[in-house]
This record gives sequence, structure tokens and C-alpha cells, in this order.
Amino acid sequence: MANPAEDRTGSTTSSLRRDVETAGAQLKRDAETAASRFGDEFQRAKEQISQTATSARDDISEDLRNLSDDVSKLKDTVAEMAKAIGAQIGEAASDLGSEIASSAKDQAGSMVTEFERAARRNPLAVVTGALCLGLVIGLMSGRR
Repeated sequence: MANPAEDRTGSTTSSLRRDVETAGAQLKRDAETAASRFGDEFQRAKEQISQTATSARDDISEDLRNLSDDVSKLKDTVAEMAKAIGAQIGEAASDLGSEIASSAKDQAGSMVTEFERAARRNPLAVVTGALCLGLVIGLMSGRR
């Protein structure tokens, strides 16, 4: 016959086993639920990071396009400024050249006038000077 103490121990063990199995099953369900929630959160974070990266890439692309357009406009502006400055320098050089030519013409004219005055005052000195100059030129070209 079975001992009542053994029956109680057996039922206690059996009850304890059921409690452990129930607790284990509950723990397993809780772990699966937590893993599922963690997976969902991880997936949402991954999607959000992907969207943020895509948005940042699009913003950078747009900024680079704008920068390229600005550089192109700046290049055109600098080219126009260079043309304008070149034209102004050309005009200034032309004006300066005409002033120099005019000044040289005036000085040459005054030298001729001064030479004419000297020739009228002392024609013999001018003829003698011209003869000496001719002899020097003749001697230099004859020695070659």
C-alpha cells in the first residue's frame, strides 16, 4: 500500500513540476514577446535611419547642384569683369599712346623751329656742321 506521505510528496512534486512548466512556458512567451518588440523597434529604427540617410543624401545633392550653379555664374561674372577691365585698359593705352604721339610731334616741331632759327642767325655754322657730319658718316661707312 502506498504511504500517504509519499502521495503528498508525489503530488507536491507533480504540482511543483506543473508550476515550473507553467512558469517556463510563461517565461518563454514573455521572451518571445520581448524579442518580437525588440525586433519591431529595431526595424523601425533601421527604417528611420535609412530615411534620414536618404534625405541627407538628397539635401547634399541639391546643395552641390546649387554650388555648381553658383560657381558657373561666378565664372561668367568674372569673365565679364575681365572683358570690361581689358576694354578700359585698352582705351587708356590708346589715349596714352595718342597723347605721347601728340607730345612727340609737338617736341619735334619745336626742335625744327629752333633749328630753323639757329640756321637763319648763323648759316655758315649750319653748313659747316652738316659738312662735318657728312664726313664722319662717310668715314664710318668707308672702313667696312
